[in-house]
Formats: sequence, structure tokens, C-alpha cells
Amino acid sequence: MMLTGSVPKLLKEAHQVKEALEKIGDGLPDAISADVMATKISALEAKVGEIDALNADKTRLVNEKGDLAEDVSDYIVRSRSTVKGIFGDDSSEYDMVGGTRASERKKGRRKEDEEE
Repeated sequence: MMLTGSVPKLLKEAHQVKEALEKIGDGLPDAISADVMATKISALEAKVGEIDALNADKTRLVNEKGDLAEDVSDYIVRSRSTVKGIFGDDSSEYDMVGGTRASERKKGRRKEDEEE
């Protein structure tokens, strides 16, 4: 069976049914009771808590990954800039760290002015 509503709405409804079952008391089969409902509510709330904790951990890890990726990216830029400054923008060392050598760059094309 697929759950179509939201879990908070379901829990609210379950609490209402539990309260009603407590008031009804006798006359219901043993399988239908406020105690059984309370056990089911507790189990669902515990699972929701576990999921919330995992989601918080996931968010924290994703943020840490982003911070580390940004740090690595910045270090790459600093490394290339340093190699470019020391060896020049047309050096094989600059090419080795992933820079595009000046002699290998496309030359800019000058746009001719259009007469009106």
C-alpha cells in the first residue's frame, strides 16, 4: 500500500484516533486498541526522527564536500597563477599544470566597422 498523504498529517490523524479509542475503551477487538495505536505512532515517529537525523548528516556532508571542492579549485587557480608568474604564460610548465600556452591560444579577430 502506498501512502498518499504527508506523514505529519497522518500522525495527527493517528493521535486523534488513539484518543478516540481511549474514550471508546471496551467493545473493540483486542487488535484494535489505543495501546496498539500508541505503539504504531511511536514506531513511526522514531523512524521519522532517524530520517531527519540522516538528512541533517547528508546536508552537513554535502556542505563539507562543497567547501573542500571550492578549496581545491582555489588551490588549482593559485598553482597555475604561480607557475605562470614564475615560468611565463608560454612555458611547458604552465601547460603541465593545465594552463593554455600563449602560443596555442586563438588569435582575436578584429571586427571590421560596418558603414551605415
